[in-house]
Amino acid sequence: MKKILINSLLGTMLLFGSCDKFLKENPTDFVAPSNYYRNEKEVLSALSGVYDVLGKSATYGRYLFFEMDMSDQGFFALSSNTQDIALYNYDIGDTKLLNTWSTLYDGINRANMLLENIDKADMPAATKEVCRGEALFLRAYYYFVLTSNWGSVPLRLQSTKTPSEVDMAPAPLTDIYKQIVSDMETASEKVAAIGTYTHAGRITKSAVWGVLARVNLKMAGAPLKDASRFAEAKRWAGMVIDLGYHRLNADYSQVFKNHAQKVYDVKESIWEVEFSYISGSQYEEGSVGSINGIGTANTAIGYSYGAQKIMKSYYDLFQTGDERRDWNINDYYYENSPSTGKIFYTGSAAAIYYNRCAAKWRREFENSPVKSTNTSIINFPLLRYADVLLMYAEADNAMPGNRSSQADEYINQVRRRGYGKLKPGATNINAADLPAGLDEVEFQQAVQDERSKELGFEGIRRHDLVRWGIFTQTMKGLLAYKSSANASYQYGFRTAENITDRDTVYAIPRDEMTVNKLMKQNPGW
Repeated sequence: MKKILINSLLGTMLLFGSCDKFLKENPTDFVAPSNYYRNEKEVLSALSGVYDVLGKSATYGRYLFFEMDMSDQGFFALSSNTQDIALYNYDIGDTKLLNTWSTLYDGINRANMLLENIDKADMPAATKEVCRGEALFLRAYYYFVLTSNWGSVPLRLQSTKTPSEVDMAPAPLTDIYKQIVSDMETASEKVAAIGTYTHAGRITKSAVWGVLARVNLKMAGAPLKDASRFAEAKRWAGMVIDLGYHRLNADYSQVFKNHAQKVYDVKESIWEVEFSYISGSQYEEGSVGSINGIGTANTAIGYSYGAQKIMKSYYDLFQTGDERRDWNINDYYYENSPSTGKIFYTGSAAAIYYNRCAAKWRREFENSPVKSTNTSIINFPLLRYADVLLMYAEADNAMPGNRSSQADEYINQVRRRGYGKLKPGATNINAADLPAGLDEVEFQQAVQDERSKELGFEGIRRHDLVRWGIFTQTMKGLLAYKSSANASYQYGFRTAENITDRDTVYAIPRDEMTVNKLMKQNPGW
């Protein structure tokens, strides 16, 4: 917290953001706010600093899709580790815990500084309002991530002015979500329309609408359980769909190849965290495909730790013909360097599950002049159209009255793509559709399964399980599979063994508890 305060007071503007297609400015350090925000260039530079938080290791550079999203899909494959956030066995002084908390509040403070000073800038009014909308949305989004991981947190809506501004009580969740929704709805009127940019790194109306659907589904679920929010979730998801611009990429695997190849298909991948290799020692790379991905020491392919293995229960979730299984979970491994050949699992080897990886992003497709050992330039998706379709279906099913035909159609669109039924030449297009006439409970289970298959390893699953109120029981249920793993992979069940109800949120970091005398620790710590 003290480090954040010092940086804020210095007015540091970090201009090498993760949005490599967004801004390419020279960095300007240690500029006092009173002497900044004078023109469009400086406002855009400050806005890039707000975006920059998305690409840090503590956020979507690594933690939010890896250690902090361990669920029933996979496990932390570093067998020597017995204590880690990813194992739900950690101390409140854990550095990852603090880094994510601090980084998110740093982003909030940067957004607050920009919002407080943007009206001083001499720049076109229309551009100013777009920037204001993006800053409002990002502040709200960072609060959404904070509350999703920690529950009630301090709600800071002004930038920090002095080092003494550290004591602040956590706000009620209802107040925080009211602010999140208000900021995002205001932003939706100000940001640019989808298609304005040639990349997916900047906030657009489609991104705001889709995230508003996600926020409202969270509010409808645990812990708030405000059922009136299902209608709002349906409304915002419907706005994305009714725009008529978005569509599913016919090939599921191509969505993730695009992230590696710097191909922007904003009709499917609406909002992404962008990573890039610049030159020499200057880069803003993440860990997508290098910490997860198909494990290999083959540098010709691109080094990957393969540090997230899969659960047999996740493999079993997929039915025959679902192409997503062998993309989310590798059905081959690589030959040793310098060969770039692949060895496919065949025969009895197909029964081997626990040595397979979370393989959605594969470095063999990475389009970079240099493939680093520990990092990659593969983009990470924050919102995809498939998610929007599934959110609409879930919200519609949960509302009073009969489920609409659109809900069935939208989940079936996702399933058809998963089974290759959107590809040119596909036949028997409806073969993968859900059975007609599912009741509300059956349909909800279908949605839950579909979200796991479609959105696996995208930093969403743990939060889905929490809002559905089934996190603890689902994780404990993994223990029924322990006998299916040989001795080499018994450690993979440590997470399930450690889980308790307190793990629906993380502990408040020790440094925050020490500095902020009004902060309250989460139950169980």
